[in-house]
Amino acid sequence: MIRSLAAAVCMFAASTTAIAQTPQPRPCITPAENEALVAYVMPDLIDALESRCASSLPSRAFLGTRSAALQKKLEPQADRAWPRARNAAQRFAGTRLPVDTRFESVAKAALAPAAATLIARGFDGDQCRMADRLLAELAPLPPENLAGVMALFLEIGIAENEDVPFRVCPAD
Repeated sequence: MIRSLAAAVCMFAASTTAIAQTPQPRPCITPAENEALVAYVMPDLIDALESRCASSLPSRAFLGTRSAALQKKLEPQADRAWPRARNAAQRFAGTRLPVDTRFESVAKAALAPAAATLIARGFDGDQCRMADRLLAELAPLPPENLAGVMALFLEIGIAENEDVPFRVCPAD
């Protein structure tokens, strides 16, 4: 799941192919920006995983029975995380995303579902079962803690993965 999450965060970079071919150092984002990206994508990721994994999971699985409640619980935090997530995405994508314009809401509404779909697409049956178990275990946490744990997993997963167009820099 972490490897898939790390790979899909690449979606935020509008030109990931160009970035991957350029032998420049990967830009870094702060741990707080990493957490904001995770918080922003999580509600849509849960939805995408539910769709992707439905055929791989038993009917009593967390995804499909209790995931909607977790998704709803995470949505306010996703909204609050958008400005910091947008700023981080801009930095590693090398392009500006709309700010305070009528197009900002379009960008905000499009990026998370696109990233979530890309992440979920890489899940097979075993990864679906692990994701289901992980989300079931983390669901009781407050949204901030859940995003923090998932961001830490992502940070670990991308540390040495040169395919991800950014890295998480040590906190100051």
